[in-house]
Amino acid sequence: MSTAAFPHLTSSFQLGPVDLRNRVVIPGHSMVHGDSTGGITEKYRAYLTTRAKGGASLIGIESAPIHPNSQTWNGQVELWRDDIIDSLAATADEVHAEGAKLSIIMWHGGHNVSYRRGAPAMAPSAIPSVQIGEIPRAMSVADIKDIIPYYVSAAERCIKAGLDVLEVQTSSDYLLGSFLNPQLNHRTDGYGGSVENRCRIVLEILEAIRAKLPPHVALGIRTSIYHAIPGEMDGYTIEHSLPAMEHIAATGLTDYVSVMAGSNANFAETIPPMTYPRPQIAELSAKFKQALNVPVIVAGRITTPADAEAVLANEQADLVALARAFIADADWMTKVETGQVDRIRQCTGCNQVCLGFAGRSLPAGCNFNAEAGREDELPPVTAAKTKKRVAIVGGGPAGLECARVAAERGHDVTLYEAANHLGGELYLAANCPNRDEFKLPLEWWVSELGYLGVDVRLNTRVEDASSLAADEVVWAVGGEPTSIWQLRFRPTLVDGIPGTEGLPHSREVLSGTAKLSGSVLVIDEEGGWPALNFIEALVEQDDVTHITVATNSAVLGLPDLGATGELPLFAARLKEARVTVVNNVYIASVDGRFATASDDDILGPFDSIALSMGAAARPVPDAVHAIGDCVAPRGIWAAVQEGARLARAL
Repeated sequence: MSTAAFPHLTSSFQLGPVDLRNRVVIPGHSMVHGDSTGGITEKYRAYLTTRAKGGASLIGIESAPIHPNSQTWNGQVELWRDDIIDSLAATADEVHAEGAKLSIIMWHGGHNVSYRRGAPAMAPSAIPSVQIGEIPRAMSVADIKDIIPYYVSAAERCIKAGLDVLEVQTSSDYLLGSFLNPQLNHRTDGYGGSVENRCRIVLEILEAIRAKLPPHVALGIRTSIYHAIPGEMDGYTIEHSLPAMEHIAATGLTDYVSVMAGSNANFAETIPPMTYPRPQIAELSAKFKQALNVPVIVAGRITTPADAEAVLANEQADLVALARAFIADADWMTKVETGQVDRIRQCTGCNQVCLGFAGRSLPAGCNFNAEAGREDELPPVTAAKTKKRVAIVGGGPAGLECARVAAERGHDVTLYEAANHLGGELYLAANCPNRDEFKLPLEWWVSELGYLGVDVRLNTRVEDASSLAADEVVWAVGGEPTSIWQLRFRPTLVDGIPGTEGLPHSREVLSGTAKLSGSVLVIDEEGGWPALNFIEALVEQDDVTHITVATNSAVLGLPDLGATGELPLFAARLKEARVTVVNNVYIASVDGRFATASDDDILGPFDSIALSMGAAARPVPDAVHAIGDCVAPRGIWAAVQEGARLARAL
């Protein structure tokens, strides 16, 4: 596709003193790539530098605590320490060498920092945190005056390290965002009440930093348009945030305003999942652009060049900020500039490995981009020294990624798939309600395999690996439906739950090889996305009259949906569909249309009973390379990782 379709994406733009070569920036976002040193690790530097090489004009370092009592996890970039300067400087040098600028978010977590870190959390008022469930101490005026020099010192360290842009965090319900929000700021002194008073601490911080700022460094702020606290969704909206930003921008202390949405009370708004519109808040950001006398940056579900171009062409913002889109494809902007838009690996908004891993204090990455966050581990794809005939059996995520990388290295690749479509379990998920964007990576893989000349043979079942004319055989046949999750809490129940022999499994129903109707009981001990996708698919099945889920989980959907921020959304959809969920129950046996729980309660009668009890690894023949769920069922990320790593070694 010609770059003429995206004229605004390649326009230069002046952001205060910072000249940007295009209008695509990467906001700071947590990747949990740090270590106990508190600096920029080699892993994190490699991640950032790769995105600079990929064409973004401004690379953002994650929110970095400016004070010891702001740290919320080990591995954050600790801006209160002088020894941060060397690793920051090395990062700035590498980013600059790739032609991009470097920014950082100066941050204080406020009431979201646990006292278990060593001190009570601080906040404008003693409002408990939704995130950690603790009550902070209300800051005194002396506390406010004491915190400002920490921002200044942090800024000076960043300036000394050669950073180009300093961004003061006023978004979400962190410290400064809590001051701006009258829901969270109940003060009656000069820092509460009116817009001017609620903005006072922000202005004092900006003014103090500006006094130390050299002319070549830009100073901006990031803010939430709304917080969306569940019990009072309309408590802090654009009616509050826009006047606050107008007041701040009018002082001339900020070079730009970067807008996002949500808070820790509603994380789906902050990092919106695939059910949210694309773009998320462009219509609201347009109001900021119209009202403010400084440039406006907007983030939130801007994933494609068309999305970004529309925002800029419609004058809804001056710059677009892409975080997850650049995690999914580090070369996003380069592909725009070189006319390879159709080869961009699009973000699905699944949140499973970017947000989901970070929430588990694991190095974040991407389900579909094996290199993301592992740039220091995975070598670049290079031409193979010896061209080989590679046969890959199985067209799920593991096989698809292995085929793609192997072909990119110059191997002659043939991919065998027993079904009439590619994708494996990902295909099943992509055809479930609210998971439609999982089709994007499948379409991308199919396109890439065609571009690279991979011979794809559908409806071809391979039983004997030795029958394949290949130098290397890769076995990627995935898992098979089974009852295995009952072994988690009942490890002696090796033959499954009595009476469930022959009952259909969720994967069989989703694949069309089994049928349910009428009132349905789902026996769930798997609890993850496969179970949730299955339940939502049943909701939309016309001949299913009612659904009951018997699960051993205390909360259906945890931990998976808790990690991705989708639990409230999923729960609301099940409530609307009138799905009955029986929690904390183990099904001891099934007898016809009835199920007996371990506490002797009897559920039923039901017209259909199905199992959501997981998948098990399939047998693997000798003398092959096995990858993905046929080794051990783990999910998309592990499958893609193994496919990418094996292909580099072939």
